[in-house]
Amino acid sequence: MTKYSLDVTGEICPYPLMLTKQKMGKLTAGDQLVVVVDYAKSVEDIPRWAKEEGYSVLAISEVGRTQWEIVLEKASPALLEEGK
Repeated sequence: MTKYSLDVTGEICPYPLMLTKQKMGKLTAGDQLVVVVDYAKSVEDIPRWAKEEGYSVLAISEVGRTQWEIVLEKASPALLEEGK
């Protein structure tokens, strides 16, 4: 498992979600992605999308007055198939 980070602070809809999708697509099963956002809507949109795609949302934490970290984990293909 490798942990990656993606800082999308300063970006507004739809870029935080689009960039997260791109990055998650490049990860392998078991890898984690820490997404740093400062756009409040992303705190709703990214976890919702991740769950729909079968990714695990490990944590959502406020790390500043207007900044959050969302920790996602890419599931193995076998686990994704079981969930469908």
